[in-house]
Amino acid sequence: MDPRQARTRSALRAAIYELAAAQPIADVSVAQVARAAGITRDTFYRHATTPEHLLADFLGEEIDALMAPIANLPATSGTELSVFDEPERELLRHVARHAQIYLNAMAPRLTGPVRDTLVDRVEAGLLTHLERHPEIAPPAQPGIDDERHHRILVAYAGSGTVSAIEEWLRSGELGDVNGDVDVDAAARTIIAASPDWWLGRSRS
Repeated sequence: MDPRQARTRSALRAAIYELAAAQPIADVSVAQVARAAGITRDTFYRHATTPEHLLADFLGEEIDALMAPIANLPATSGTELSVFDEPERELLRHVARHAQIYLNAMAPRLTGPVRDTLVDRVEAGLLTHLERHPEIAPPAQPGIDDERHHRILVAYAGSGTVSAIEEWLRSGELGDVNGDVDVDAAARTIIAASPDWWLGRSRS
């Protein structure tokens, strides 16, 4: 990315985050984003089709960085903790940092582009883990090949995780973000609801 494009992306990120934290994302207009970023509408449309898609794109970039370590997770943790213990907390810390943005993207569920971004990123990370450690999966049912079997398992886990995050957001209990009190409690709850075969805990 050339320096000029990088500056534009930086300005767009700051603008959409500020606007999305101040009002429902559905109410944010292209003109508002362009004005706040100091660009033209034409320039905006070179980066996104709508403010919702722009927001989802930038949130997705952050989540991609958070999910990258999943590619190197072992099949088992060697402890009573799940291999997903810290990745789950990192994802929830991201949501907590942008709690007002995510809340303003709910009506009552997350708006399509933002929800799709979360689901797609979580599923991609989980699928990578499952492809590296196929032995952790329960046996496929007759009539379903291994690839479809894995994708069904991943879809269940990914959509369930995002639905749990939406419920956490609705609860309004994200107050102590810096202390991670709410993050830890939410992460433990989501992990407790996850399929046991997935978690990679060492059994005593």
